[in-house]
Amino acid sequence: MILLDTNALVALIEPRDELAPRASADFERVRARTLLLPTAILAESLHFLPHASQRARLRALLDAAAIELYAVAEDRALLDEVLDWLEKYAEHSPDFADALLAVLCGRDRRLSVWSYDAEFTSVWRRPDGARIPMAFRR
Repeated sequence: MILLDTNALVALIEPRDELAPRASADFERVRARTLLLPTAILAESLHFLPHASQRARLRALLDAAAIELYAVAEDRALLDEVLDWLEKYAEHSPDFADALLAVLCGRDRRLSVWSYDAEFTSVWRRPDGARIPMAFRR
């Protein structure tokens, strides 16, 4: 199961995004796998996709690709884990979405992340210190 990050989702929607060709090629490689979209990633993505035409393409992609919304039990324990992770990596300026993906991968070892943020492979780790599994190796 693959968690989508904002940069991958935006690149799939916006053809003018510099990552769009790479994201399209990667999408073809994982099209048959389970793609999960946490609502926090959706919210952040919508910030970068403010136009009606972009949001229409997002809806079409969600419908056609069977990308599933990933419901996360947003409780105080999760918030504390995310805030702890953000504090640990503060010098690298991660955002809430990055922290959430790292924490979710720590909670469920079946998850990997589709992101083009280099920090996921070079710096950031799961809360237990293990590497975050990536959907694509670069």
